Amino acid sequence: MKQILVVTLSNLGDVIMTTPVIMALATQFPSAKLTVLAGPKASALLEKSPHIHRVVVYDKKAGWREKGRLLRELRKDRYDYAVDLRNTPIPWLLRCDQHSPLFRHFRKTNMRERHWEILEMMGFDFPSPPVFQFFDEVNERTVLEKLQARGIPGTNGWIVVAPGAASEKKRWPVESFQAVLGALAARTTRAIVLVGAPNERPITEAVARGLSGTAAILCGETTINETAALLSKAALVLANDSAIMHLGFELSAPTVGIFGPTSHEKYGHTGQQFRIAREDAALCSCQSQQIPYHERNCFHGLQAEKVLSLCMELLD
Repeated sequence: MKQILVVTLSNLGDVIMTTPVIMALATQFPSAKLTVLAGPKASALLEKSPHIHRVVVYDKKAGWREKGRLLRELRKDRYDYAVDLRNTPIPWLLRCDQHSPLFRHFRKTNMRERHWEILEMMGFDFPSPPVFQFFDEVNERTVLEKLQARGIPGTNGWIVVAPGAASEKKRWPVESFQAVLGALAARTTRAIVLVGAPNERPITEAVARGLSGTAAILCGETTINETAALLSKAALVLANDSAIMHLGFELSAPTVGIFGPTSHEKYGHTGQQFRIAREDAALCSCQSQQIPYHERNCFHGLQAEKVLSLCMELLD
């Protein structure tokens, strides 16, 4: 039996973008023992997959003693392949027959495509893999029960909205979300469901206050797996550049991703079911203020009308 190690990332959205690599390896080597090293936030998402034999939590903030313990545990196995998507020396410290290169020259800008390039650097030529299993039947049933408890009938066709993001700088203003959702509520009878992490609850409540009883708030009340089940049956997903946006794309849900300070080329997606809502940063006055990249929070004048138009494209 082959042993394969995949070293993925820490942030949930980044890990979601690595799932095609995981599925490609699992599909190509169906009898292999697949171990995935991931950050604490992503472990629950990955553990639902029947293709992963073991998820090992790697906390990049851990001390050297804890990291040493982790390496000793990993060294108990010998790996046929070690695919490092984080670009660390970990594979070089293990017993491994073939590993991804430490020094890399990428042709692509997009991070999801770069992860795939790492497989190509190792000599693999895989076809497009099936979708990662982010949820199971229990998650589907549970999230439907939560919707029904809030008076949302049916089993699909919702508009799912995530007005939060891990970084506050990536959050489009509450008033802008209210304008879009108010217009959507006037144009469609579809239920609006607000989702997100527990610490984003105040944002979703603020957005909902601007609506006339058309929104159900599930923010902080669903696991990431239940949220994935919800997105898989959505008529539309509207989200900032966040884990919810990436999850909507991977599940082939019609998704509008809102971009401001982050790069749509690096973190956005393409395809018939995905739209990027953005304005040209080069034309914005913020570019003349010489603000460091990590402090930028400008959406460059992105208007609700433009986002609404993209939403209606996908709904129609």
